[in-house]
Amino acid sequence: MGGLVYIISEFRGADATYSAFIDHEAVAAMQGSRASASVVSSVLQASMLANIKADTPAFATAISTPSKLPQARDRLKQALDLVPSRKAAIDEILAGIDELESLSNKAVEQAKAKDSAAVQQTITQMNAKLNVLTPKMTANNDAMMSMVNDGGDALSATVNGRIGLCFALIGLAVVGAIGLSVVISQIGITTPMAKLRDRMTGLAEGDTDSEIAGLDRRDEVGKMAEAVAVFRDNAIERRQLEARAEADRSLSDNERREREAQKAAEAADLERAVTALGEGLRRLASGDLVARIESPFVAHLDALRQDFNNSVEKLNETMNMVGSNARAISAGANEIRSSADELSKRTEQQAASVEETAAALEEITTTVKDAAKRAEEASQLVARTRLGAERSGEIVRKAVSAMQQIEQSSVEIGNIIGVIDDIAFQTNLLALNAGVEAARAGEAGKGFAVVAQEVRELAQRSANAAKEIKALITTSGTHVQTGVSLVGETGKALDAIVHEVQEINQHVHAIAEASREQSTGLQEINTAVNTMDQGTQQNAAMVEESTAASHSLATEATALNNLLGQFRLTGTGGFVAAAPISTASAAPRTAARPAARAPVRVAESTARPAASPARALGQKIASAFGMNGSAAPAASQEADWTEF
Repeated sequence: MGGLVYIISEFRGADATYSAFIDHEAVAAMQGSRASASVVSSVLQASMLANIKADTPAFATAISTPSKLPQARDRLKQALDLVPSRKAAIDEILAGIDELESLSNKAVEQAKAKDSAAVQQTITQMNAKLNVLTPKMTANNDAMMSMVNDGGDALSATVNGRIGLCFALIGLAVVGAIGLSVVISQIGITTPMAKLRDRMTGLAEGDTDSEIAGLDRRDEVGKMAEAVAVFRDNAIERRQLEARAEADRSLSDNERREREAQKAAEAADLERAVTALGEGLRRLASGDLVARIESPFVAHLDALRQDFNNSVEKLNETMNMVGSNARAISAGANEIRSSADELSKRTEQQAASVEETAAALEEITTTVKDAAKRAEEASQLVARTRLGAERSGEIVRKAVSAMQQIEQSSVEIGNIIGVIDDIAFQTNLLALNAGVEAARAGEAGKGFAVVAQEVRELAQRSANAAKEIKALITTSGTHVQTGVSLVGETGKALDAIVHEVQEINQHVHAIAEASREQSTGLQEINTAVNTMDQGTQQNAAMVEESTAASHSLATEATALNNLLGQFRLTGTGGFVAAAPISTASAAPRTAARPAARAPVRVAESTARPAASPARALGQKIASAFGMNGSAAPAASQEADWTEF
């Protein structure tokens, strides 16, 4: 039992050792091979930038595809962590990967900038770096595969030794317990162990396809079978890793050979294209614009040939058009010179007319300013009149109010007089009654009767006076009502006067405002006319410059025709001859030319001068403001205006 425990512990130790070997050396070898493949793939990906046209989907895909160099760096770092003994070699490879990554990023930036020459140069540098780095990566992969093979052999020897030791222990155990366990050993241990031995021997020899007996058992033999199964699985995985590493190494060699063959073919195609382009450019430099490249290039370079042919064709058409335009320019230079002379004369006459118009407008502006000032003074006078009328209206309204109060007082006095009349009537009645009573009294009542008579007479006189006062008050009330009516009508008349004065004030204010606006407008017109005068003077100077430029244009046209004579164009059969320049002063142009403008119309000798529109406007304004004195000089100056 102790022997079985020892055997199991030995197998577990071997399993742990084998697992550690697979997790370190085998994984490191696999990561190194994958890193090498990533480096080669990244260089190939960068090389595609030099062979793909910009502004195409393939170019955009190549630009956007991330580089695998960072992934290769990470894999090598993992391998270095697993196998520290390879630090020096892996550090050299990492340095080379850093240089390749820098060049790759540079190529991408140059490709984005569409600098194909720089991209090609950078790719060449990357290929040189890869050629230096490839032997280092190959040596590192071979060294790591050797470590894997040596480690596998050492593990196999260790396992075989442990198997032998286990067999020896099992033999001793069988010999020691042969009496008790012959049947058990024969049935339950010897046969399964023999199978396991044979299976382990086959596994050591590389047989990983045969089945392992005893995996379905739950005893120690089953555990041993499971341990053997672990060894088999590890061996299978190691074989797969070796096959994958070998395949990656073979793939890298094939890709390198294919890339070299492709580069050679591309170099030959590029040399043929450069030779053809050089010949075409040589003919183009000699002035032969009929030169064309007829032989097609390879597919990705034929666009360059077509662009060259199209450029030469476009240049040929342009030179033909330039020649035609040059002949048209030389034919029209003399007409421009003659027209410039005529234009100079008419510009001088126009400048004189504009100057006269400016002087007339200056006088009109002064007159309108004076009229505006007087209209403003009239507006102020009418405003003061309006204020006086408004104050008179207020006084009349107060007088009407006072008359109305007097009328009301007269009515109240009439009422009081009526009361006094009633009192006099009652007093007279009482005096009459007192007289009657005094008569009844006889002699004793005589004195009382006399008093009663006097009282009666006083009452009668009071009644008569009250009637007279009432009549006077009635007459006065009538007169007061008439006065109130007249004062009211006077107030209405004053209101009408105030309203009319307000309207007059508005009209005068509008006239003053219009005069100010008119003055401002005339000032602006005067400024515009002065500007026109300055512009006319400048135009005269520019006409002189145009005359000088027309002579220079004729000379330049001659030089241009001489230059065009150095080129051979299609349809001419030879080099273009320089066209002679006509020296006629005003010869009409009969040759067609692009964008021809209408010639300047020269005034005929029979044409009559037309009146200046600015002077006519000035006369109308002057006549509106009574400026008759300036009309005669203006009329005498109209003869100076000439038709332009």
